[in-house]
Amino acid sequence: MGSLDDILLFFNVAKDEAETIRAGPDESELLPYLDSINRLKDASDALRLLDLESASDSRREIHELLRIGLGNLSQLFSQWLKEHSGGVDPAAYSNASEIPSFPTDTVKLLSMLATYLNLVNDEVSHDLKLTSTYASIRTRHIQKSLAQFGDMCNVYIRSNSFDASGPPGQHGYGGDSAGGPSPAEFRFCTVRNDQWYEAGSSPFAQYTVNIVKLFQAERDLVRHIMPTVISDKTFLASVDRPLEAYMNMGEKMLSYFLSAPLYEVLHALDVYGYLLENDAVLALLLTREQRQSSGMAKLVSRLQHFLGKSFTMLVGILYAPFKDGRAPKQSGGVNELVHNAVTFLSYVIGYKDLLVNIFLPLGDGNWKPKDLQQQQQRSGHVGHHASDPSDGLSIFQHYLRDVIDAIAFATDQGGKLMKRPTLQFVFLINNYSFLARALRDTMYSGEEDSQSLGLGDLVGRSALQRIESQIERSRKGYVATWKALMSSFPAATL
Repeated sequence: MGSLDDILLFFNVAKDEAETIRAGPDESELLPYLDSINRLKDASDALRLLDLESASDSRREIHELLRIGLGNLSQLFSQWLKEHSGGVDPAAYSNASEIPSFPTDTVKLLSMLATYLNLVNDEVSHDLKLTSTYASIRTRHIQKSLAQFGDMCNVYIRSNSFDASGPPGQHGYGGDSAGGPSPAEFRFCTVRNDQWYEAGSSPFAQYTVNIVKLFQAERDLVRHIMPTVISDKTFLASVDRPLEAYMNMGEKMLSYFLSAPLYEVLHALDVYGYLLENDAVLALLLTREQRQSSGMAKLVSRLQHFLGKSFTMLVGILYAPFKDGRAPKQSGGVNELVHNAVTFLSYVIGYKDLLVNIFLPLGDGNWKPKDLQQQQQRSGHVGHHASDPSDGLSIFQHYLRDVIDAIAFATDQGGKLMKRPTLQFVFLINNYSFLARALRDTMYSGEEDSQSLGLGDLVGRSALQRIESQIERSRKGYVATWKALMSSFPAATL
């Protein structure tokens, strides 16, 4: 225990250190303040061992000074954190390592403070809530940094969603309450879309990339500042609420896709790809429990299910193209549905690698509605088959051939709705020619690199030949109508 003089010093330590403790730490020189706290802590330990009633007042004074001193250090820790936690634009940086961090000297001071406070916290039984202090400040920083992406998603959804009070085709997806056509389906069939989704432009895709970058940067920072024993816990607490906000926006985007026309499937596909690409990174950053509770796997699964259903829906639309007031215009030009379907295919092949994940579980040929399959079986129709039913790309190629056949069917049906024979053949020629050109212009001499394969390559030359034969037949029909018309006039005489 030491000499009597040492024991008396323990009784007087509160008086000796009170002024220093109450004045607070000098930010440029922390060690004297830490030494004062250490002396108080040593005195508290010694007087507790003495177990003297006369020491109770001194112990109480020491305890109060320790509370004040550690509180001052905790406030200083918060102050330094806040000075560099005002938010950052992660989109301005290509990777996490480029995102500005704290100055090196500040990191060293914060690390020293965090280590000291965590150690003393256990020894003097003070709950300084170090983890929650760090997490609350850095959570706000992350939220502020990501707010722009949530705003961008909300603006996109508001700008592109349909108004239920608007004209037909301006709201909803999946049919109206009266059992009529889906308004989004109606739009896809009757309004030519000239603004197609550009890969990488999705606000939610940008949200995904930047939240991962920011989380990586935060994990690196917390490991430099917080003691190892609490660094992972602190990081997870810091990102928990931003992750929840991100997942909520993911659900909101999925709801939007469910109510959007089919051409937004391209947007959904791109988001699906970004989720798959970044999910592995998030898996390394988060605990299994946190990933499960966030619903990331469920969101990816639901998005994949939606995509499979959408590809099936396109086939169904093309085999019932002009029902419920969707008759083609009596112009003979390229029909809106044909234009949208062909253009959609030309864009969707850019996602070949992703589509393997969609079509392999969907199965070969399972995109055809059951009533269509039964009808084709009764008529003896011999359909296509995937060259390898266990290969996703082969199944996708089968799908493309079936959609080309379905577009051809829709073209035939549209021709039959033309009111004049000549207009019927003009319609057929124009629409078949549009389809043939889309196939012919995307045949790249069978290059072996699958990434460079165009729509024509994937569908095959036999499909193009079938379409070209339809063009020739329609031309002959067109000429025949004029011959019949000319024969009805009396021969001219000189």
